[in-house]
Amino acid sequence: MNRSKRKGIFRTIAACTLSAMMLISAGCGKPQNAGGNGQQGGPPAKVAVITKQQLSYWDDVKKGAEDAGNELGVQIMYTVATSDNDYVSQVAAIKEAIAADAKAIVIAPNSDTELNSVLDEAVAKGIKVININSKVKDYGKIESFIRCSDSDSGAVAARNVAKILEEKGADYEKLGKIAIIGHTASTAEERIQGFIGVLTSYASHNIQKPSVTETDPEKLVEANAAAESEYNSKLEKFSKNFVQGDRVADREKAAKEAEKLLKNDGNGISIMFGTNTNTTLGICDAVSSLKLDDKIIVVGFNSDEEELSYIRKGTLNGTVVQNPYIMGYVGVRYANKVIKGMTVPTELDVGATFVNGSNMNDDYIQLLLYPDKY
Repeated sequence: MNRSKRKGIFRTIAACTLSAMMLISAGCGKPQNAGGNGQQGGPPAKVAVITKQQLSYWDDVKKGAEDAGNELGVQIMYTVATSDNDYVSQVAAIKEAIAADAKAIVIAPNSDTELNSVLDEAVAKGIKVININSKVKDYGKIESFIRCSDSDSGAVAARNVAKILEEKGADYEKLGKIAIIGHTASTAEERIQGFIGVLTSYASHNIQKPSVTETDPEKLVEANAAAESEYNSKLEKFSKNFVQGDRVADREKAAKEAEKLLKNDGNGISIMFGTNTNTTLGICDAVSSLKLDDKIIVVGFNSDEEELSYIRKGTLNGTVVQNPYIMGYVGVRYANKVIKGMTVPTELDVGATFVNGSNMNDDYIQLLLYPDKY
């Protein structure tokens, strides 16, 4: 597939995503003054793109941002932090954007609130702020929030775990523990809650209520109450299967946490869930080193090449891919629009896709995984 055709497909995907969002949120875009800060006849507008850490996920965000910048004639100033809790380097990057007279900032924040004051400095200079991936909380001066819903993404992971359990003919009442290792950024909590909520819902439909054979009207109410109580007890028992390790910021710590859970849990673990690249890889490292690849269902997040290798090996059953290229691409396009005084939606969900051994070679999946090569 040539480069122009690939870009065309991504633009189509972005346009379809935007169209769907506009249908359900018509009128939510912020009004802007016509004319704005166009750069006609002058140097190209500078847009600072600031991301979380050095992983292939953020490389894809960068690729999308740079492609949009090349198409629009916008100069991209790209900065990546050292880890997903490093907000100090992001503060420095914002200050650099202010000093360089950037017209917009596209940022995936490494803190809920620690960036607010420096973003205020940027906004006071007339710089527009586009927020991607995770939200800057309690901050009302962003032009648009572009992300994939973290709770929905956790739900995608859970639905695919349920599908695997169905294929295995698993009994929800006899499942072992469901271990979760979350990363340190704020996105982890919503992903975990989405995962637990949906998987618990599947359990509620798969755990059978005891049948009631009582025909005596006087005893029927009591029998039904007993059956309902027994069913609720089974569901409560299932809910106690979820165990969470300590939140971790890197792969090595995730592997140690996963290994600790696998070695210490006397009731055994049936399922493991990682909420980002590092936690997913750490879980896979531990499962592989303990030779439990065929015994534990593992699902995770993002599309690092090592994660894909673990899918091919069979250690990782699948991973949730959040379309990072589109996040960067649309982020810069929105930045360009607001610089020119145009309207953009206040929020856009770019969607999530589950990638596993069965679909990873499909054209669309390959396009998501390798936007610069396919």
